[in-house]
This record gives sequence, C-alpha cells and structure tokens, in this order.
Amino acid sequence: MSIGYKDYYKILDVDRSASADDIQKAYKKLARKYHPDLNPGDTSAEEKFKDIGEAYEVLKDPQKRAQYDALGSSWKDGQSFTPPPGWGGFNFGGGGQNIHFNVGGMDGMSDFFQALFGGLGGMGGMGGSQGFSANFGGSRGFSQTMGGSRARRSASAGSESPIIDLNLTVAELLDEQPKTISITQNLQTNTIKVNIPKGAKDKTVFKLKGQAADGSDLRIRINVVDSEYRTEDFDIIQKLKVSPWEAALGAQIECHTLAGNVKLSLPAGVQSGQKLRLSEKGLYKKSGRGDLLLEVMICTPKHMTSEETALFRKLAEISDFKARD
Repeated sequence: MSIGYKDYYKILDVDRSASADDIQKAYKKLARKYHPDLNPGDTSAEEKFKDIGEAYEVLKDPQKRAQYDALGSSWKDGQSFTPPPGWGGFNFGGGGQNIHFNVGGMDGMSDFFQALFGGLGGMGGMGGSQGFSANFGGSRGFSQTMGGSRARRSASAGSESPIIDLNLTVAELLDEQPKTISITQNLQTNTIKVNIPKGAKDKTVFKLKGQAADGSDLRIRINVVDSEYRTEDFDIIQKLKVSPWEAALGAQIECHTLAGNVKLSLPAGVQSGQKLRLSEKGLYKKSGRGDLLLEVMICTPKHMTSEETALFRKLAEISDFKARD
C-alpha cells in the first residue's frame, strides 16, 4: 500500500522548530479560515480543514510529534510507508494505560495518519463515523465524533473521564443558545445539547452530569478559536483600523463590534497598539461582563492619487517629527 507522506509543518505553515504556542496559534488561525461553517459547500476548504486538524492533533502532542519527526526529512509524497512492528498502539504513561487509535472509524483522517498512529490492521471498510476511539484499560470505551460539532476528545490520565474540547468563536461563546455535539460512547452515537455555563471563557472546563455511557460525568473544555477577535480573561480584544490622519488629528468614528455598531471619539495622537475600552461589552461573567478593548492599528493607504502622494511628500519636508527617536 502506498501512503503519501504529509508535511504537517507545511500544512500549519510553521517551522519545524516552532513552539507549542506557535503551533496552537497557527492552528486557530487556519481552523477559523477553513471551517466548514464559514465555507458551506466548499469541498476543498473541508479537506483543508481536515488536514489542519490532523496536523494539529500530531504536532500539539510532544510524544506524537517526536514519533512523526522520526520519519526524517527524506520522506517524499507518494513513497511507500511501512510502519515498524509495534506501531499499533502507544503507551502514553499515566499508570500504564494504553491508548489505541482504532482505524476502522477514522475515515476523517488520512491513510498516512492512520498508518503512523493507528496501525494498518483495520483499514478495510472505513465507512463509519469520523473520530478517535480510546481504550483506557477499563470498561469505559469512549470516542468523540469529529465534524460539525467541532468537538474533540482529549485523553486524560487517571480515573477521571476524558475531556471533550469544544472549539467556539467569540460570537458563539456570547450566544447563549445551546450548542449541539455528537459523542460516540461504546459504539453508540448520541447527540447532546450543551448549555455553556455563565462565566465560561477560554480553557474553562465544566461537567455534563451523567452523560457518559456508564452514567458518569463528561467534561467539556472551551477553546476560543477566532481569527477576528481574541480574549484575555473576560475581556474581548478587537482590532480597530484607523487612517494616519485620523490617528494624528483625532476623529469621531463608527465601527462594528460584537456589541453592535458603536461611535467613539478617537483622541488626537493615538498610537498603534493603544486600546480604547468599552466597559461591560465583553464576555459574560457570573455577575456582569468583561470589557471590549479596541486595539488601534494605524493603516497606511496602499494606493494613492498623485495629489495624495504630493501632500505626504510635503508633510515629510516640513515635519520635524522623528518616529524612531
């Protein structure tokens, strides 16, 4: 069987020396760009989204990343890849628990990924639901269906239930409507309505009581994945693009935010990176809300008329302002 090598670093557009933080940032940016919800009917974007998720699943995990890196730079697309004996499962520590990625239900992942991390034994009949199956050594079999739910299972050490990573944009986190995810447990897929608790923010973990197949609790972890907005604690940070003359002279401007259109006074002499605070327009806390911070980004025109060019040249001649002093 010929299995094409995939360059996960190239897929995420990061260097091989990229830090875990760099890899996470690259994943969030690309996942937002190619998410199926934002590209309805675009099969190429859907395939790109799957590749991005596959690459991140490997590179975010130091042990998987080391195994992947062991392939070396000599692997090229289309070469035959035969995994060495014993690659059917890996020991990830944590009391000797083994996690086996069962290939039969992983049609959302590439043959290369399956061969590298799941063994070649179950590659026939791959028409089932997408997802990982994790065997934690006890009676609690668990797999997380990937796809429209944007939820992903993470194995956790010890006796605690697995964590389901739920990726949400900032707008989705603000939306108080229940979120729908599909979870496969013990070969049975259930659709669950998830109410995001008030006060949730990035990396918040909360429980769904009694939702596991054995009647125990499931744990959900919120991941904010957004290319337009970012969060710090309960504050939302949004870029505010302004022209050089607006920044220099000050202006009354209007901009669109998640809180609606707002009008604000831009002070004269504002600098790139400065933040204008709109109180109580951020994420919901258990009581009240965080703030919305508009981070100023001064944008210069890419194309100018001859008159505009002449005015800028005149300003350069008469101004004694030195930006680098």
